Formats: sequence, structure tokens, C-alpha cells
Amino acid sequence: MPSRVIYGRDFNAALDEGLAPEQFKYRFLVEGDSWMDRSAPTQASLPWSLANRFDADGESVLFINLSMFGDTMRRIGDCLNDEFWQWVHIDFSWKFDALLFSGGGNDFIDAARDPAPGQGILQPPPATHASADDCFVPGAAATLVRDYLDPNFAKLYDTVRASPQGPLPIFLNSYDIPTARKAPAYPGGKAWLYEAYTKNSIAPALWQEVTERIFDDVESAVQGWTLGRANVYRVPTVGTLVPAVPGTSGNSNDWRNEIHPNSGGWAKLAGVWHTEIRKVLPP
Repeated sequence: MPSRVIYGRDFNAALDEGLAPEQFKYRFLVEGDSWMDRSAPTQASLPWSLANRFDADGESVLFINLSMFGDTMRRIGDCLNDEFWQWVHIDFSWKFDALLFSGGGNDFIDAARDPAPGQGILQPPPATHASADDCFVPGAAATLVRDYLDPNFAKLYDTVRASPQGPLPIFLNSYDIPTARKAPAYPGGKAWLYEAYTKNSIAPALWQEVTERIFDDVESAVQGWTLGRANVYRVPTVGTLVPAVPGTSGNSNDWRNEIHPNSGGWAKLAGVWHTEIRKVLPP
């Protein structure tokens, strides 16, 4: 039986059409942002590639996907008493085998792009002799993690642990490092980092180092969520993908747009996820 990815909203209709969750070898609940939802109008994201990877080993997996592109940790935390709570408390004859989670990336990107210059995590550097350090508001990234990311992950973790799912393994996305460029997900859309850097008058020569710093902070935050928490695992995806070529405006190497991989990139990431999941779940 082939693996399937089904959005939570479509689950009951799928049951009416004959879906039998108990017949799958594994059942995964998926929550998070566009890395679990849609990375372009016509391209899905990680769960679909991961389904193909499990199928290649002859293992059928049902993915119940609750993710939404653009979601931040704050929004996910605000919604934990709604759809997510219901899914971890439904009294099925089966339980989930793991939770796959992607969050934190949008919080950093929004904090770089949306506020006025100097009001988020970035600031205009001096006109001469500027370094990547000069582009960051001191302490702002740490405040973002402490005040928003960490408390909302704690909510998610506590919601799962207080549910009938109990010690459900939780696998965390640590993304990979994109290349800032004018390559939105769709024509006329936003190029997230490109807009953040141009708004803050950051010279293109500094873009890659600034991006690496931002995503190092994301990775550190995700790693922090594993500390002191049983059965929580960070999937080590950083360094998996071939970076896009700076200055390009579309598909480049393993990237479909500025912050999302293409189908080849998703397949590479799925291989890393598959390896980490198989280390934890029983054969």
C-alpha cells in the first residue's frame, strides 16, 4: 500500500472513501510552516518527498498534515487548543508514531523583514567598513527566541505530553541555509530575505554572511528545544543542499525560490529525515 499525505481537513472524506489508517506501518502527525505545507503554488514540500522515500523501502506511511505556509511559532502556539489539540486527543483505535514539526524560520524572517529598519533583528549598518555584526540589533534575536519561540514550543511539547499520545517522538526541522535573492514563490510575491536586506540598506556583499548568521540562530533555537526533553530530535539538515546561485531569480541548484527547495532538494532532505526517523522508530 503506498504512503499517503492527507490534510487534516480532508481526513473524514478520505475515511468515507475507504482510508484505513490502521493498515499503514506508521502514522505521522505533521505540523508547522511551508516546509511542511506548500513551498510554491504548484509544489508541495517535505511530507510528500518523505512519503516517496518510505515507499522506496516498502514501508507505507500515513501523514496527517496540519501545517500552513507562513505560520509562525506564535500562531502555532495560539492554535494549540484548536485543531492540533483535537488531533492528539481523538480516541482512535491507533496512535501516531511520531510528530514531524517545522517552526521558527518564519519568525526570524518576519523579524528581519516586517519591522521598520532597526526595529526588528536587523538594522542599517554604517556606510563604510561595515561587517555582518553591524547589521544586527544587539540582543534582538535572543529576545525573539526567549519571548516567542521557546514558550510556544514548550506549549506544543506540553500539549503532546499531556495527551493520550504521551511520549510521542517529535522530530524537528532545522532547515538549510538559503541564498538571499529576488526569487519569490510566485510572480509578484515577496522575496523574503532580499526585501529585508534592501529595506535595511545592507550591501549585497554581506548578504550571505548575514543569512548564515540568521539560520545559525534558527538552528540553535531548534537544538535548544531538545534539551531536557525526552524523545525530541533535531533532524540535521543544514548543509544538505547545494546553494542557489546569487543573483538568480528562479529555480537554481537545489532551490525553487529564495527560501524553499525544489523537488530535487526535497528528495535530499527526505533522505536525511528518513535516516533520523528510522534510528528511533521500531522496524
